[in-house]
Amino acid sequence: MNNVIECDDVNYDEVSIHIPWAITSFYCNGVIDDYELSEVRDAFRIQQLQSKSWLYNHLKDLDRESKILIVGSWIGFTSYCLFKMGFKNIHETDAEPKHKKLSQWMNRDFPIRVHSLDVNDMPVQFYDVIICTSCEHIENNEWFDKATPKTKMFLQSTNLVLPDHINTVNSIEEFSEKYPLNLEYSGTMKYSDSFYRYMLVGEKM
Repeated sequence: MNNVIECDDVNYDEVSIHIPWAITSFYCNGVIDDYELSEVRDAFRIQQLQSKSWLYNHLKDLDRESKILIVGSWIGFTSYCLFKMGFKNIHETDAEPKHKKLSQWMNRDFPIRVHSLDVNDMPVQFYDVIICTSCEHIENNEWFDKATPKTKMFLQSTNLVLPDHINTVNSIEEFSEKYPLNLEYSGTMKYSDSFYRYMLVGEKM
């Protein structure tokens, strides 16, 4: 079943409250030099907060002791928000090395393991939960194929065409075919008449 929601119907207060802490992390010497203003802006734009809130709403019933891997973790903001939700065993990875330095500083007071590896080089079979809200950035499904059956997955992708979106999908059905799960939830968030974000929640078959 495809649950269609409008982006403006998603309340993102529980995410936006953490932005001041994240922005403060850019004051670390040597961190801000690695980032363009446009990337900082993109990390905290409203569309990002809406999609993250959509995700977090589906994480609320998850066991707080679950061993979680966040794929494409970017600056580490998702990990920080999950820790504030009470999750205690969080790992993250992003192939871009500069994000590791920022995330380690942002999450310096919390037991979050930060990796700078391509997800295809991660031991994904050892995690209870895998979160990837950037499937459009990952060229192939090698990591998904290596994951253990019954691993809980929270996946997002989009139809938005950008130079770094190398694995977009055009419907929730196409997304489900790429990542076959025993679905608990599937949905589409509408941002405009042509821009959509898709989410799948379920266990790997």
